[in-house]
Amino acid sequence: MKKITVTVLALMLTLVTSTSVFAATPGDGSKLDKRILKLEEKQQKIEEIKARNLEKQSKLATKKEGFEGFKLDLAEHRQEVLENRENNLGVVELNNQLRLTLVQKLEALKDSGSVVPEETATQLKAYKAQIAELANSLKDTKGQIKDIREEYKGLIKEEDYAAMDTTFAEITSIQTNRLDILNQINSILQEMNNLL
Repeated sequence: MKKITVTVLALMLTLVTSTSVFAATPGDGSKLDKRILKLEEKQQKIEEIKARNLEKQSKLATKKEGFEGFKLDLAEHRQEVLENRENNLGVVELNNQLRLTLVQKLEALKDSGSVVPEETATQLKAYKAQIAELANSLKDTKGQIKDIREEYKGLIKEEDYAAMDTTFAEITSIQTNRLDILNQINSILQEMNNLL
């Protein structure tokens, strides 16, 4: 009988304490409500922090994508400058070949004792004057790219990417101008060779 009494008392005690915990209603100032409120506030703060972090990450990713895009643009500009340089060297090589051919033709005429007709000599002198004028135009641009490259080195240190882009555009413009002048000289040299 003692066992039954102890069991009944333990059961009653458990029921009394559990009903007091569950009997608390929201808003009556119980400790449980305060804890729940604090936990909800913390959860809200955590959600806000997560949202700010996601926003920062997306801004950083956008900035990084923009920077990566800009780096790709710079690489393309560098490649374009190198291709222009290669084109200019090819045109200069052709220029030298045309000059060599012209000199060889003139030497062959001189060795054979032939005289260049007056009209042809006049045209050759006019072409020579045009080439001299174009050569002066080339001399005006000589060294400009070197100066710009020195400026570019400073921009790299400053990480001024927009100015770097402008610098490449300037170099490309100068190279294009020089290429046009070299092509004009080559066409005149070709005409001179055709005259002989």
